[in-house]
Amino acid sequence: MNWSIARKLPLFVTILLLAVAIAQLSVGYFSVRKASRALADKRLPLATSVLADLLVSSQARTRLTALARDSAILAFLGTGRQRGRDAALAAMRRITNDTALNNGLELRDFSGKLLLRTGRFTIADSVLVSPGRDTARIGRLMRQDTTVYFAIAAAAGSDERGGGIVQQVARLQLNERTRRSLTGLAGGDVGLLLGNADGDPWTDFAAIVPAPPEEVRTSPTPVRYTRGGEPRRASAKAVPGTPWMVVAELPKRVIAEPARAYLLNMAPIAALIIVVGALAAWWGSRWLTIPLKDVTTAAEAIAAGTPGPSVPVRRDDELGRLARSFNTMAEKVARSLQTKETMLRGVTETAHDAIIAADGEGIIQFWNPGAARIFGYTVDEVLGKPLTMLMPQRFHEAHLAGIRRYVETLEGRVVGKTVELEGRRKDGTEFPIELSLGAAPVDGGMSFTGVIRDITERKRIAEALQATNAELESFSYSVSHDLRAPLRAIHGFARILLEDHNAKLDPEAQRLLGVIDQNTRRMGRLIDDLLSFSRLGRQDLTDARVDMTELTRLVADEIRRTEGERNGHVEITIESLSPAHGDRALLRQVISNLLQNAVKFTRGRPNARIEVGSRPDGKQTVYYVKDNGAGFDARYSDKLFGVFQRLHSTEEFEGTGVGLAIVKRIVQRHGGRVWAEGKVNEGATFFFSLPYGEN
Repeated sequence: MNWSIARKLPLFVTILLLAVAIAQLSVGYFSVRKASRALADKRLPLATSVLADLLVSSQARTRLTALARDSAILAFLGTGRQRGRDAALAAMRRITNDTALNNGLELRDFSGKLLLRTGRFTIADSVLVSPGRDTARIGRLMRQDTTVYFAIAAAAGSDERGGGIVQQVARLQLNERTRRSLTGLAGGDVGLLLGNADGDPWTDFAAIVPAPPEEVRTSPTPVRYTRGGEPRRASAKAVPGTPWMVVAELPKRVIAEPARAYLLNMAPIAALIIVVGALAAWWGSRWLTIPLKDVTTAAEAIAAGTPGPSVPVRRDDELGRLARSFNTMAEKVARSLQTKETMLRGVTETAHDAIIAADGEGIIQFWNPGAARIFGYTVDEVLGKPLTMLMPQRFHEAHLAGIRRYVETLEGRVVGKTVELEGRRKDGTEFPIELSLGAAPVDGGMSFTGVIRDITERKRIAEALQATNAELESFSYSVSHDLRAPLRAIHGFARILLEDHNAKLDPEAQRLLGVIDQNTRRMGRLIDDLLSFSRLGRQDLTDARVDMTELTRLVADEIRRTEGERNGHVEITIESLSPAHGDRALLRQVISNLLQNAVKFTRGRPNARIEVGSRPDGKQTVYYVKDNGAGFDARYSDKLFGVFQRLHSTEEFEGTGVGLAIVKRIVQRHGGRVWAEGKVNEGATFFFSLPYGEN
């Protein structure tokens, strides 16, 4: 929405006043709300204390304790329940008569057998709470369907034969009247709950409700929780002498009511201030903005490309100086635009690459000389024509669908990227191109600009380089293979001299033959590694799910068997490794080379430790082999994975310098990477990563 300053200034002042009013109302609202919550935090513990005091009344326990010691009860129990039955019942009826609906009073022996009963509430047929001997004991709240009840029990007599248990079972009267009566004691808006401290059942004195969360029941201060979909603030307190607990709660809306009342009272006053301020700002903006209309009209004309006459200067104040400065600026802008258009034309006309612009329907609107040279069309032949004339027929449908998708959703697969595609010249020949495509909204539509480069020569060089690499791999394979025959001959003749003519040779000759034997063996291993390394470039990869944990354990078992006679103990720990996708045989070689490398460089440790593990890293899984061996200087870590690169001499540790290069080649062919960390004499860790899913 393009509003003038005459509208924006009053709007700004109105918004500023509105912001101040909102800030003031917010500060007052939150202050009142904070005070209301502090008051609620004082009321809730007080309500729980009052309710707990009501429930902890010792009258019921006192009566039951006295009944357990009543002479009629003791006489009845002492005569083996043969005499005194009527007297015992009379004593029980003084506490609970036979017509009582919500209470039941029972006399049972210590085995739980019912002897006498008064009252009509007979929900239980057993001893519900362990009886107290010195005083009656109140049991947990219990539930059967919609009934909540509890028991009070006291021991009568002291032995199994002449004693028993006096138990009173009472039902809580759960109804709306009871709930209103109790909440009225706490002010009418405080909800009261009663239940067992260790869980269900719980009641609000009108119905059975879920138990409050444990954090409510265990918190020493009021806490916030949600019940029945409504946020509440609650405080809990244990009822002394019982396993019960009471909770007092206030809904959040009740706590926030004073704050809402504050807003309702103060909002009209704030609205009146805003209206008065807005009217004053409107009058002031009209007085200031009338002289700006001439400048605005002239600027709009320049923006539309139809500059009109200069802005008239009607006054000598700041607005007059603004008009004069605007006229000077307009002249400079016109000259600057003309210069930039000349420069842009020079860039597009001298560029070696093709620069092409098209509208949202794929119609060519701009065509530079570079495009004419690459595609063979003149400007007149392409302007107003579709871009599809520059591409093979098989790409037309996908191209049109891509333009429609981008215009409708601004989501494209090529826009903003550099991609390699196929182009079509005027003579119908196809050639490879590199396209960098951009898009921008123009006059309610969309404009596409592409920079296209002919990469025919680059493709030819890449193919030649690939062929050269293949020849080099084949050459290295042939050389390594052809060296094996003469090397076996040298090694064989040296062994014959050592074994068959050893007695005729002096010690120096024996030593030299031993050197020949040792070095031909080393040369053989080197050739084997070179052959393996060269085969990696020609070997096809199979893609399957690989259980890296099982694969690593197999390799570790083989290494333990081959290292059975080494000095010192080697401990190989294998964590649960994430599975991988790739060539199982090649991944086995990666694990084997890294474990053998770790075993080799820990031979100087009496208690060698090797650890194999993995961790997720974005879209890849990182595997590592860690040891406490000789380690290496971290400054030369980039040389570890090169062919024939060694950081230790062969006298210290045997090897050919090809094993880690093979690891790097295999991992790179799987789309991953390798690296290492270590310190001299503190061990080393070798890492390699593999992408998730199929390669």
